[in-house]
Amino acid sequence: MRRESRFPADRRESGRNGIEREIPLDLVGVGAVLAATFLSLSLGAGSFVRVVASVVTLCVLPGYVTVALLFPHVGGEGTSRGSGSKTRISLRERGALSFGLSVALVPLVALLGSAAGWLSQGFTARGTFALIGAYVAVVGLLAAYRRLRLPVAERFFLPIGAWTSELLDGVSTGSRAERALTIGLVCSILLAIGAFGFAAATPVQGETYTDFHLLTTDESGEYVSSGYPDSLTRGESTELSWGIRSYEAEPVDYTVVATLERVVETDGSLTRTETAELYRANATLAPGDHEIVDHEIAPPLVGEDLRIAYYLYRGDAPETPSEETAYRHLRVWVDVGVNA
Repeated sequence: MRRESRFPADRRESGRNGIEREIPLDLVGVGAVLAATFLSLSLGAGSFVRVVASVVTLCVLPGYVTVALLFPHVGGEGTSRGSGSKTRISLRERGALSFGLSVALVPLVALLGSAAGWLSQGFTARGTFALIGAYVAVVGLLAAYRRLRLPVAERFFLPIGAWTSELLDGVSTGSRAERALTIGLVCSILLAIGAFGFAAATPVQGETYTDFHLLTTDESGEYVSSGYPDSLTRGESTELSWGIRSYEAEPVDYTVVATLERVVETDGSLTRTETAELYRANATLAPGDHEIVDHEIAPPLVGEDLRIAYYLYRGDAPETPSEETAYRHLRVWVDVGVNA
């Protein structure tokens, strides 16, 4: 038996031909999602809203606004002027193209932005989202302009009113079993979205780490992981550089300590007999950040096969650092002499 909707046909039709055609609500929604994405990134919160907005921004919006620009007409088959090409697509085709084009456009836009020098800090999250967001905003405005130039009856629109009517019909009319099935389906979709957002927002601790490296500068002024000094003079300053690249899941406060150590070999292991602290500094890095710090050291000890050791700690460092307590450590062997 055919079930009649409690919403009159003329009311549903007026909703579809009213504000939904006068104002491109779908493109307004694109702007809202874009604003929510940048707001969540600015606040730095790993929340459900941030994850969902970021995924939609990267996987849907670039392709959606591109399709909206290319196909401003209402769904259906039609022909362009003077040709027999297809100029109208269905909602299903529009959705598939939006996702497919997004997957293709995001890396292409990022590479073009990098080549143009717009990503001077590399492919960071904020830089990439800023570039994609600029593309979505510009193309979205062009799509809205092109659509609004069409006659009202020819403009594409999302049938939000019809969808709302169908949903209300599903939960308010029909048998108890049909209504329960509709409500259960809606709850299942919401639960699946929530589970995805929670899983995406929870960092995988096993994949986090910090890269700690010691650098020098070559003749061109570039940082290199070579050319370390092998002989120094007591009391004279020498410039070195240390670097940290964070792959942690959250911002971390680091402490770097450099020491000059005299060691002796006992039963196949090295034992420190004398230690002098050369340098101590702090740095705070967010996930994905890379910092290089130039500094000077002046060795106070004299001898052969002395060890310059760098110790990296998460948080504060102890008064006497060691390989056993440090998060990361580096070392360079040098001979230290006296002035002639």
